[in-house]
Amino acid sequence: MKRMSVALVVAGLLSVTIPGGAVHAAPASESLNSVVKAIKKQFAKKSSVRFSVRRRGGPPPSEDLKISGAYRFNASGMYATDLTEISYEKAATGRSREITIGREFYSQSYVRSNKGKYTWKSPPTLGEWAYGRNFEGVVWGKGLVNGINPDLLELVDSYGATSADGGTFEGVKTTLHSGTVTVTKLDERQAGISFDTEEKGVHGGQITWRLWTGPDNLPRRFQAIMKFNWPEGGDAETMTMNIIYRGWGTPVKITAPPKHLVSDGW
Repeated sequence: MKRMSVALVVAGLLSVTIPGGAVHAAPASESLNSVVKAIKKQFAKKSSVRFSVRRRGGPPPSEDLKISGAYRFNASGMYATDLTEISYEKAATGRSREITIGREFYSQSYVRSNKGKYTWKSPPTLGEWAYGRNFEGVVWGKGLVNGINPDLLELVDSYGATSADGGTFEGVKTTLHSGTVTVTKLDERQAGISFDTEEKGVHGGQITWRLWTGPDNLPRRFQAIMKFNWPEGGDAETMTMNIIYRGWGTPVKITAPPKHLVSDGW
């Protein structure tokens, strides 16, 4: 449970690599190019979107997670996030709130047993916020597995992506884009699951993905099934992640906690 806590943030990120085979690039998909352009247009407008994530499985000590919150963009991409994360284990539930503005990071986390006792808190006083700066693991990066990350979409497009009628999702007619990509490294960071196609780590593997986009080419839903392989062989670990995006362009205000509640204690 504490793996997803602020204590992990201090460590930066949890590395996990799989050897990936050579892949021949396919011609870029015009429809997926349109999705990338639509997302970058939202960046240029300094727009925002709300999201919810459900994640299960993966290499130990992975836990089932629910995450919800909002992203704000600037011209370069992700600028600020405000999210609440809930993780589950047999006899306890962990809850954390994390605010990132540029490289400023604020968080408050705790683990509470099913009997109501707090078994861990950061900061030690409930209601206060821990503060950190320049923690690489909490900053949105180019290598995140996320349906609104242009770098991921450009990568998977080069591996070959297909497009089809995606039916209707939450009242919106969608197009379904899908494919598979092989990577040499899969990591778990505070900001999410990250990948690399050149650097190697403890795990690498395959990402099978599906992305549903609306008539405006903006993502509405993203699914990634990630297979984490061990370089020395053995059974692979599978993680399934589903993300839903709502309210593109709806105003979102993300601000730092009040100064009197910010603590130096982790």
